[in-house]
Amino acid sequence: MEQIYTIPVNEAFEASAADSESGKHICPFCRLFKKLERDETELILGASMMEPDTRVKTNESGFCPEHLGILFTMGKRLPLTLMLESHLGYISEQMKQGLFPAKSGASAAKKLKSISDGCYICDRIEHNFSMMIEAAALLWQNDSSFREKCARQHHFCLEHFTRFLAAAQVRLSKKEFAEFYRTVGAAEADYIAALNEDVSRFCKKFDYRYADEPWEGAKDAPERCAAFLSGDKVEL
Repeated sequence: MEQIYTIPVNEAFEASAADSESGKHICPFCRLFKKLERDETELILGASMMEPDTRVKTNESGFCPEHLGILFTMGKRLPLTLMLESHLGYISEQMKQGLFPAKSGASAAKKLKSISDGCYICDRIEHNFSMMIEAAALLWQNDSSFREKCARQHHFCLEHFTRFLAAAQVRLSKKEFAEFYRTVGAAEADYIAALNEDVSRFCKKFDYRYADEPWEGAKDAPERCAAFLSGDKVEL
């Protein structure tokens, strides 16, 4: 696996482990995902914007509502609008393909659906992110220091935990995977149990019978539960 993937994985796991020791708990894969998203949104409005290959892909895929919204917040309206102009021109051409008498419009409809469902930034992030998850499984297999970093993680969000498990299951032998699951799964199970207890305590506090009981850190249980279930995709 190329260092372009292993280096950021190592850095993210080290940073999340260090944060956990100071009481700030961030899934290392969420950290990686957000960095990829920042890098891609900055790149697309920078040097990549005028590259012909990139323009072809942004014309074909466009941007999902979430990433289009992010691009609008970055204050680079001219490069963004130039891309949108080109993208609209591409959509217009696809529309025309279904307007000639000999055409039924079915091919244009299929292409337009593909454009509507696409996102250049999502595709770029997913490609690199999937490679980073595979790199993490490979590092666990071959690097004892990375295993220690895994053991130091407070928890992983549910989505990234399941993707990490899937990558490890493909990469590792049955014996290696059993050890991996004991190391990574034990901490995850403990976190889920503790989170469940806090969520239950939060709910009980709204019953008058438990009004005088201490919160014991459960006041932010709903937010922590949402972060675990959805990573950092939920705005709270």
